[in-house]
Amino acid sequence: MQTQNISSHFNSIPRWMRRYGNDCDVVISSRVRLARNFNQHQFPHVASSGELLEMRQNVFEMLLELSETSNLLENAGILPFEEFADWERQSLVERHLTSTDHIAQELGRAMVALPDSSLSLLINEEDHLRLQSLLPGLQLDAAFTLATKLDDLLEKLSEGDFAFDQKFGYLTACPTNAGTGLRASVMLHLPALELTERLAEAKQMATEQGFVLRGTFGEGTKPYGHLYQISNQITLGRDEDSILLDVGETVLHIIEMEREVRAALAGNKSKLAQDAVGRAYGTLSFARRINYREASNHLSFLRLGTHLNWIKGLSHQRFNELMVNIRPACLQVTKGQTLTSEERDETRATMLREALRKIRLDSLFTSETTSKYATRS
Repeated sequence: MQTQNISSHFNSIPRWMRRYGNDCDVVISSRVRLARNFNQHQFPHVASSGELLEMRQNVFEMLLELSETSNLLENAGILPFEEFADWERQSLVERHLTSTDHIAQELGRAMVALPDSSLSLLINEEDHLRLQSLLPGLQLDAAFTLATKLDDLLEKLSEGDFAFDQKFGYLTACPTNAGTGLRASVMLHLPALELTERLAEAKQMATEQGFVLRGTFGEGTKPYGHLYQISNQITLGRDEDSILLDVGETVLHIIEMEREVRAALAGNKSKLAQDAVGRAYGTLSFARRINYREASNHLSFLRLGTHLNWIKGLSHQRFNELMVNIRPACLQVTKGQTLTSEERDETRATMLREALRKIRLDSLFTSETTSKYATRS
């Protein structure tokens, strides 16, 4: 393992962007996080600067020892937050690698991540350690298996120093994470439900099952590009298998809802959907300046058009890359410099215009338009 700068880490396309996974027409990615803390140390939000730095150094030493006996984190990069500008740290949030709270204060905070971002370790976020696996499509079990491998190795190296109580399980900074310390979340692309104003049904169903459908970047954030995260809210009193099973079953119900609406839009050649896709294609093809919210929503409708067989040339990977790369901080990492809001809007528009040259709008308004969703229904 070695210290990396942000641009070096961005040289690798994350696995969740470039690989297909189960139900990838609706599911973008699956993430599992395990929260762990050490005995005899205060939680990060009340720890002193010296203690945070000491904790981080201890973790680095553990990982160095781990690298001598396991290749699980082979070629992983160390990202100490003090070395990065605000927008460089924000780019990690925009890539779904960490949280806004984690990057808010850089002292003593860091990430260790594999080049493909499938496995990472967040140091001194809300808890001392957050072990994270991020995979494409619906792969909660696989993500949990990968995170657990790292958890087992670290627990062995810590010689039982993880804070654990026989009654309450793993102890965490936030009581809702106590117990297993497991948070399972799935990123969903729900343009059809949002376009037809049926998203409230999905949110209600998630709530009834004890879950929450949040914005693109998790708690307290808004949705961009019709991307939503669903995750469990409680870990205490639940075992890992039941959490993963319940989240997975709820996700499957929402997937079916989205697919049913897409089939209806394709089957009756909905003018509402055609207009949304057509406007998106026209705007992104010719705009000279465009903000992130507008761009992400239009790009989302192009992906919907792809699944309705109205758009050709926008691959699964290309959509994911564009949706991330047009985000404000990621644009600046790509350029390697701070950009004003106006410069970002112009750079974003140029990037999307160039991408649209390889995308075709096929038979959108003719009776020849067909769809796998209409066929399925």
